[in-house]
Amino acid sequence: MEEIVCRRPGAASAGYLWDCSGYRERLAGTLRRREVPSSRVTLVIAFGDPVVVPPSRGGRHGGGPRASLVIGLHDRLSETRIAGLQHGLLLRLPPLTAYSLLGVPMHLLCNEVVGLGALLGPEADRFAERLAEAGDWSRRFAVLADALAARTARGPRPDPAVAWAWRRLAATAGAVRIGALADHLGWSRRHLVRRFREQIGPSPKTAARLFRFERATDLLRSTALLRGRAPAPPPLAAVAAEAGYADQAHLSREARAFAQCTPRALAAALATPDRAGTIAARSHSFKPVTFVDAYVPAHDDPYRSAQSHRDPI
Repeated sequence: MEEIVCRRPGAASAGYLWDCSGYRERLAGTLRRREVPSSRVTLVIAFGDPVVVPPSRGGRHGGGPRASLVIGLHDRLSETRIAGLQHGLLLRLPPLTAYSLLGVPMHLLCNEVVGLGALLGPEADRFAERLAEAGDWSRRFAVLADALAARTARGPRPDPAVAWAWRRLAATAGAVRIGALADHLGWSRRHLVRRFREQIGPSPKTAARLFRFERATDLLRSTALLRGRAPAPPPLAAVAAEAGYADQAHLSREARAFAQCTPRALAAALATPDRAGTIAARSHSFKPVTFVDAYVPAHDDPYRSAQSHRDPI
C-alpha cells in the first residue's frame, strides 16, 4: 500500500455529507473487503479503478466491475474486491435519505450491491466525471452536497410515520415491540411492514435486530479501545445484557448470523492495531480489520443521535 489519503468535509459544508469521506489509496494487490451489516446505505462514487462486486443472491443483478455502487441495508456480510488505485467518495446515508435520493423501493436494494448506473443511468457516469474534474476535495464536497440536495428535493418523500418508527427502533436499539409501533400509528402490523420495507429495505423486525447488533458492536468496540492490547476478553455477558439480548448465547447466535464469527473474534478484530498503531476499525473507510478481512463501519452512533425523539409508546 503506497499511499492513503482520507478527507472529510468541514462542519460548514457537511449538510448531507455528515457521514462522508474522500479517499485515495493504491493497493499492491487485490483486497477482499467484507462489511458487516450496517444501518446505513453505502454509496461509493469512484473515479479510480473499479470495485468488483459478486452477482446478486436473488439473480436480480449480475456481478463484475463497477465504477460506482450502492450497498443497501444488509442482514448478512456483503463482499467486494478492490485493487489498484481506489479513488473517490464514500457516503453512508440513512435509508430514508437514500430512498429520496435514489427514488426506488428500498427492498430492491436490501442485501444487494448494485452499480449506481443501474439506478441513475448515464447520470451516474456524468456525475462521477464532474467530481473527478472538480480538482480538490473541498470543491468535490460542495458539488456532492449540491447534487444530493437537488436530487432528494425532487425525490419521493418518506412517510412521517415510517420515519417515526425508524427513529423509535434506533433510539431503543431495537428494544421496542413491532406490534407496539403499529398500534401507536393506528396501522396493522402488515401495513407497517409493507411501508417500512418500501422506504427502509428490511422488515421492522430485521431492523430491530440490526440496531441491537450495532449496539453490541459499539460496546465491544468501546471495550476494545479501553483494553487496547490487553489479552483479557470483554465481558460478553454484560455486553449481551446491555445490548438487549436475552443472554450471551443469544448474542453469539446473532454475531454468527451478522458477522459470521464469534463475539470474541469480533472484539479481537476491533482491538487489533494497524501499522500506525491506531484501531483499524477507525481508520480509512476502505481499510479492513484483521479478522477475515472484515470491515466494521465507524459511522455516528444512531442511538445517541436519535435520543432527542422522545415519542411515547
